[in-house]
Amino acid sequence: MTKTVDYGGVSFRVRTAYPRGRKASKAPCRALISPINPETGEVITKRQLFASESDCPVDKPVYGANPADIEEHHFPAIANELIQAMYQAGLLAAGNRYEPTHDLGDAAESYKEMFFSIHQQQWAERTIDDYRRQYDILVTELRGTTAESLTPEIYRALQERICRNAAGTARKKSDWVAGAEAPPSAAKRLNLLYLLIWDLKTTEGYNIPLVPTRYAGKPSRQDLLLSYIDSARSIPRHLLKQVCDETILSGQVGILADTGLRISEYGGLLFCSIARLEGSQGAMYYLRVTGQLGVSSNTRTEIPKTTSSYRVVPMSVELGEILMQRQQELERDYGNVSLMLMCGSVQAGEYCTDAKTVSGTMNNITEQIPELLRDPRILEALKKNRPYRFDEVCQDNYLLSMLTCHALRRNFCTWIYCESGMDTKQAYQQMGHADKSEQRRSGAIGATPGEIYRMCIGKHVSRTLYHDPHPLRYQAGEKFSETEVPACAIELTLPANSKWQLIVAETEPMAHTSCRGDNVSVSQKWQEDIRCRSDGYALLADPSVYTIREKKKLFA
Repeated sequence: MTKTVDYGGVSFRVRTAYPRGRKASKAPCRALISPINPETGEVITKRQLFASESDCPVDKPVYGANPADIEEHHFPAIANELIQAMYQAGLLAAGNRYEPTHDLGDAAESYKEMFFSIHQQQWAERTIDDYRRQYDILVTELRGTTAESLTPEIYRALQERICRNAAGTARKKSDWVAGAEAPPSAAKRLNLLYLLIWDLKTTEGYNIPLVPTRYAGKPSRQDLLLSYIDSARSIPRHLLKQVCDETILSGQVGILADTGLRISEYGGLLFCSIARLEGSQGAMYYLRVTGQLGVSSNTRTEIPKTTSSYRVVPMSVELGEILMQRQQELERDYGNVSLMLMCGSVQAGEYCTDAKTVSGTMNNITEQIPELLRDPRILEALKKNRPYRFDEVCQDNYLLSMLTCHALRRNFCTWIYCESGMDTKQAYQQMGHADKSEQRRSGAIGATPGEIYRMCIGKHVSRTLYHDPHPLRYQAGEKFSETEVPACAIELTLPANSKWQLIVAETEPMAHTSCRGDNVSVSQKWQEDIRCRSDGYALLADPSVYTIREKKKLFA
């Protein structure tokens, strides 16, 4: 049977059959999925999509119980993969750009152990066992609903579906109507759903367009306030560094804190993802993010969380040297590992990156990092810096739930906006977020080596987890006539018995500039005063704007 399925703004040809050799298997039905060129209406060939030597159509096979099962549970992942390949090949226009969506059932399944590690302290042991059973049922009920489409209307319909399912499977079956009290088993799953959506939205960073509510309720003012003010968005640098130095997970904590990667993106890093560039300030290091770890397969996939996730992220030089040294040590003992996952481990004298080994490593990371971040020193510092205090117990519980691996990504985002000096466009790029206000091009795009090096220098002159701000160092008379990026300190090496003119462009009002050196005489030739403009567009307001001219009594 052949049919056309539309998904993500792209049409696909889907041919289903029941091969004789799979008759006795659990997935006897096979579907061949082929993307269709939106401009020509023809099936895309392997030569067009993958630059191979074949002119045969692209036929991605997938197996399931029947065509409906394939279309509902297996087709979206294959379609997302093909859509990303079409963007890279330049076969989709910018106006058709589609961001991958995330099935709530898959997200809930992968998040299960982290969910119970966060919340099980609130429940008795028997309650935890019951909640685990109800959670597994909830996972199946969430299948087919995407995180990005969870509007209040869909969320309400999901709550009602849970209630109807519970009423239909109860020992005493009853007809449940909307607005009635939830059946006992439904009440448990609704509570789990409420906590899960909160966690996926706040701790995992899913783009869920609503504030979750209890069944038949509205979001409380307390819930709304907590989502804004008690999110562990800025962990004190010295405490984070201490925790990092005191654990065997220092490399993992360091990468997540220094680059702001999602935990799935960290899992998808290969050793060849680490790159190095030479330039005016010496060697600089960066990461190429080109994939992530699959949700349930624990294997690498090139399907990112968003299209913007394909990016280059600078690293601190100190971290880059640590990672390069680790790669060299592994290659000395186990051969070439450049195409192997960084989250592998040594097993029986070999460096292994199979799904079982990777799963164990990632589970260890996602379990231990929250415990490290819940260090009493960090907790007390975060509590002390709270802007508001209204319910200490509730705020403490919420704070604990936020201290997951994703807290390191939020901390990195805070660093970008508060310390890095990056503009908004650069911030979006570094975080792997889509700037929906910008029309993006299709086809192969990316930064040049020169642009990447300037990005690395921008991090080099800022304070990070690994270093204080570095000065820019130049040799006078070389090809550099100006600094590549703004910096707070510059060191120049001058030839003997020479004269040089230095022009300093201050980027902040009220900044102070000083020049000093050994056996160097400095004289100021000229300084431009930055005066307030009269047209109202100056950075500093004219005194007439904020001067009190007259004081009157109310209703005088």
